[in-house]
Amino acid sequence: MDSNFAFLLPVMMLIFGCTFLIVSRFGSREAKLWGPGYLFAAAAFSVPLIDSLVAERTASLIADALFLISFIFYSGALLARFGLPSWLAQRFGFSGAIYAGILYAVLVLQSIPVEFLLDDLGCAALLAFAIATSLRRVRHAADRVLLAVSGLVVADTVIRNIVFVFIIPSYGGHDDFISSQYAFYMQASASILALMFALAALAAATFDTITAHRDAAERDPLTGMFNRRGFDRMVDERGRVQGAVIICDIDNFKWVNDTFGHGAGDEVIRAFARILQVRLPEGGFAARFGGEEFVIFLPETPLVAGADFANRARLAFAAIDRKAIGFDGKPIGSDGGITASFGVAGANPADHSLYEQIARADKALYGAKEAGRNKVMVEGEPPSDMSGPRVVSVA
Repeated sequence: MDSNFAFLLPVMMLIFGCTFLIVSRFGSREAKLWGPGYLFAAAAFSVPLIDSLVAERTASLIADALFLISFIFYSGALLARFGLPSWLAQRFGFSGAIYAGILYAVLVLQSIPVEFLLDDLGCAALLAFAIATSLRRVRHAADRVLLAVSGLVVADTVIRNIVFVFIIPSYGGHDDFISSQYAFYMQASASILALMFALAALAAATFDTITAHRDAAERDPLTGMFNRRGFDRMVDERGRVQGAVIICDIDNFKWVNDTFGHGAGDEVIRAFARILQVRLPEGGFAARFGGEEFVIFLPETPLVAGADFANRARLAFAAIDRKAIGFDGKPIGSDGGITASFGVAGANPADHSLYEQIARADKALYGAKEAGRNKVMVEGEPPSDMSGPRVVSVA
């Protein structure tokens, strides 16, 4: 066995194990499993360095156990990444059965080929199981790369054993193994694939961590809707797609806060946000711009259909009976109801940005407030009241 490989692998595994543990501090659940997996692998590859301190048979059994444990963590990390059950008891049970076979091979058969064959194929089976169950959960390129590299690890393990155990038997006893082609190939391929495997897993975990932090920065924590930054990104991603813009505002919201407290006001905002979210058509998105003001974009939607959406939301929100719930034992409003006003603007080919359309919708919203609130007004001079229930046919 090349001494350079002997030192290279444990150090590489140790570095990646520590790196994953650092990444896990930023909220990556899978990194909490990749880290120990690489640390156990580092310990397994370090066992040959202490051959002189323990009996060969004992050292070999320790390394076999450490490899199996590392692959339990690897397979668990893949399952965690794709949101699958851990099947921890089943994977531990399988590993225990494999290790029982290894003990028999070492203590009874005294056969290194059978020992290593069982250990290698057990590790490969653990990873192959996680790959097979994760295939339908692939979301993006980072997932595909990770599963592809994981497949290479499995293929390398299987092919290596087929070639060097069955086709070209390359070792028998311990001394034969140390100087065998199998040992050299195992160390060489492990160095390359361990690096690829770690980089693919690290890239996938880092991608998710960055995405999660970006999503948190673009979401309103109270409602889970986009904030203004998230809304702007969605607009940029859709390019020049046109549609209807709706601006809505909860009526007399300051009075709600002043009378019933900010806790009650937060409940009202959340209720209004839910009404908007459940009614959004495919491709539509909404954002809380601040306070009690919300902006909605409905792509490929004409002005009349946008007004109809707004009116359905208005009626649903006004119909919520808060008398039975109340806040601090008091109903909201004189009759237990709260309303909202809406302004709607359609696409205009002359607009240079969506914010020109938003400005027209804002003027229509102002018209709804001036007209007595609890209304839907569409852009125009003066804005037109579209609050009456209508049936709208959209092609």
